[in-house]
Amino acid sequence: MSLGPGAFPQPAGASDPRVPVIRRMRRGAGWFLTIAVLSGVNALLEIFDAKIRFIFGLGITQAVDAIGHGGGQNGMIATMAVDGLFIVMLILCSRWAKAGSQGAFVGGMIAYALDGLLLLPFRMWLDAAVHGYALYLIWQGYVAARELAQMQQAAAPGLSQPTLP
Repeated sequence: MSLGPGAFPQPAGASDPRVPVIRRMRRGAGWFLTIAVLSGVNALLEIFDAKIRFIFGLGITQAVDAIGHGGGQNGMIATMAVDGLFIVMLILCSRWAKAGSQGAFVGGMIAYALDGLLLLPFRMWLDAAVHGYALYLIWQGYVAARELAQMQQAAAPGLSQPTLP
């Protein structure tokens, strides 16, 4: 009896060439969720006057938090609403991008790039550089989403949205 590669059953999808592409796509899309969570934590840290923050958060929430912090309780309520809006936007980008939406990738990358540009007038160079790094990783997910759509189109012409295993 021989124990070659065919001796053990292959896990489902192991021979599917889309699996590594889907993993890359979801890894890139996961950065939207990471940024959303860390931005939420940063907002909470600002509310409680902590002197620390995560560098992967959004610059716009930092600006809104700083403005709202000086406005008393009404300012904090407005701050939480605006922060929540941006965080929900990132969560939705993550969810849709993980499902293969190239538009979610593009829209999220544009918003995050603009957020990074907001940091430059304040000379927050390290934060802007981290934005660039995160954008690169999200871009890798976008490239994988495009590759997956091309693979799907070649396999089943006429489909507009890739189907994931």
